[in-house]
Amino acid sequence: MRFRFLMMWFASTAAAAQMPPPQPAHGPGGSDYAHAGIIASTREGAQGWRLFTPTGPAPASAPVVVFCHGWGALDSKNYQAWIDHLVRRGNIVIWPNYQDSLLTPAAKFLPNAVAGVRGALASLPETRGLLHADLRRVAVVGHSAGGVLAAELAAVAKAEGLPELRAVMAVEPGDGSQGGKRRASVPLVDLAPMPATTRLLVMVGADDHRAFEELGLHIYDGARAVPAAQKNVLEMRSDRHGQPPLIANHSVPAGTFDGHPQRRALLADFEHAGVVDALDFALWKHFDALADCAFFGRDCNIALGGGAAQTAVGNWSDGVEVIPLRVLR
Repeated sequence: MRFRFLMMWFASTAAAAQMPPPQPAHGPGGSDYAHAGIIASTREGAQGWRLFTPTGPAPASAPVVVFCHGWGALDSKNYQAWIDHLVRRGNIVIWPNYQDSLLTPAAKFLPNAVAGVRGALASLPETRGLLHADLRRVAVVGHSAGGVLAAELAAVAKAEGLPELRAVMAVEPGDGSQGGKRRASVPLVDLAPMPATTRLLVMVGADDHRAFEELGLHIYDGARAVPAAQKNVLEMRSDRHGQPPLIANHSVPAGTFDGHPQRRALLADFEHAGVVDALDFALWKHFDALADCAFFGRDCNIALGGGAAQTAVGNWSDGVEVIPLRVLR
């Protein structure tokens, strides 16, 4: 019995000593930022927005990233680490509010998001002076209900007079259906108008019990004009080889470097909410690469294709490979 206890203690101690991969120093997802600071401004209301632009130095022109939050995640601090990364990398980030409370009807989400993006772009000259939005290079990323909105915005952009959203990443897209247990609360529009030039990536979580892979696969299938070579569905997987563990639940994208991680959340779906870890860095890497592929024709093998460059997450501190992403489509 004592020997067994010692073996269990040794195994747990060894696991605790292993650290997950850090943020890469260079390349997609990397920390070699071109800008030191961020300027933020807000327009309240369901059709309002938050606008984040780089400074230190301020660029003359910048690509645009539309960032769609999850249902009820009304404070951008929930995703601040990722937003900071995007802006310091040199992007203008537009956060359409699309809700002003938990009572905003789901049917209003898409028209509200369209109004928010349109309003934020129109506000740039008066709020940011000479900073020019490069409307040839616009991308969208969203989480949960925002993942649904990201795909929908790409499908309706032309009809709504918005710039083409050339890169689309839907992270753990959720419509409230809970895997078919109840009627979906977030309507999904026809995605067939999504342009054939779009680069589309859907990311789901193996331990996400609030948004299931079926909706991610539906988004992939619904974007019928987008060639198979320009779209993928990937599954993030949990890895408890070391400490802190990597947990592929519904809260993966939610992180802030100065936040208070909920390591013992009441619901397992939100355990580690607020933690910035290797799964966050994988999301950052994939979106950076997806946008760079769409905008500049580079790093496409990291963003798409299902090869090792796309599925690798990195190594634990003892050299053991983190469980790779799984290609579903």
